[in-house]
Amino acid sequence: MEEKKIDFEKELNHLNEIVSKIQDEALPLDESIKLYEEGNKIIAMLEKELKDAQDKIEKIVSINKK
Repeated sequence: MEEKKIDFEKELNHLNEIVSKIQDEALPLDESIKLYEEGNKIIAMLEKELKDAQDKIEKIVSINKK
């Protein structure tokens, strides 16, 4: 099963928007929690994308050392 590729920069910008909204606006608690959960999902996606990129780089470096 192939995973859907994410647009890293787009998701990072979305995360920044969520953080700003939580920090700058007086939101109802339930909306703040919803945004917090959405932010955590984005963070997990971005961390996975970074880990995958790091693994690829390490693989390339190890091949080039041989």
